[in-house]
Amino acid sequence: MHENQDVNIVLRDNINSLIQLCLQTEQDRGLSKNSIVEIKRYLNEFSTYCECQNIYFVKDLTPPFLKDYIDQRCKSAGPNLKKAIVWSLRKFGKHLALLQVVKEDPARNLRHPKFHPRSELPEYLSASQLKNLLEYAVNNLELRDFAIISLLATTGLRPSEIVTCKRNNVHLDRHCIHVHVKGGWIKETPVSSSMTTVLTDYMATRKDDCQALFVNTRAAEVSVSCIQRMVKAAGKNAGLLLSLTCNHLRHTFGTHAADRNGKVVTKALMGHQRLATTEIYTHLSPCHFKALMNLHPYHKGAANGYK
Repeated sequence: MHENQDVNIVLRDNINSLIQLCLQTEQDRGLSKNSIVEIKRYLNEFSTYCECQNIYFVKDLTPPFLKDYIDQRCKSAGPNLKKAIVWSLRKFGKHLALLQVVKEDPARNLRHPKFHPRSELPEYLSASQLKNLLEYAVNNLELRDFAIISLLATTGLRPSEIVTCKRNNVHLDRHCIHVHVKGGWIKETPVSSSMTTVLTDYMATRKDDCQALFVNTRAAEVSVSCIQRMVKAAGKNAGLLLSLTCNHLRHTFGTHAADRNGKVVTKALMGHQRLATTEIYTHLSPCHFKALMNLHPYHKGAANGYK
């Protein structure tokens, strides 16, 4: 009896055991598959480091120890990697505090690196380029592929969001689709009348029982990589100079939506949680550039007849 209690105490305080429990908790909580893979990788790396330092129990985890680990692990790492590692350790620290196996969260003082979210402005298609792409798609691609490209271009959805979309998420009578978006919440995505027609025509061709909105030739859920390859090939065959990606179509939608609707509406359409994320599309907007040029001191001179 006493031996079993001793074993339970050791497992309760053991770093590796608690890491596995943390991972299981985050998975049960609904953390995305990619995030689970990421946090598992970095926490297992941390567990290995602790063993090399002869640290096996959480009582020995201190803020200076975690800071030293971050400094060593991220010595030559970029800000994105450091942010991911800090995020993983903070998840683990909050988990320990929640279980009350430590008096205070040892990762409470860890901070994400400060850096500009985008070092480069994202590329997007002009209205004429988008028109050429859609004309090529409607004339040369299968109805499924045309529907996917149209949906990417007219809603700004990510390929992963399209892949996970089910038939019962589509409400064509209300011109909307309920989409599980990044962050784990459900967004009601409006679709245009023409997009509704395309989806109606595509769904009428389906004779299988698969609940996925888009399927492959084996009547199974289409993959993200399949969509990415198809989009890239369509862009090349449509004569676009850039190597087209799904992100280009998302950025195209966001930029032109910001032109017409402003930041607040575009934020809702894109599914952003912070308005600062949406502002990048205002910076890209041709209308934004035009408005800035109208403020240029030479513009007034030109209007007064400078030649």
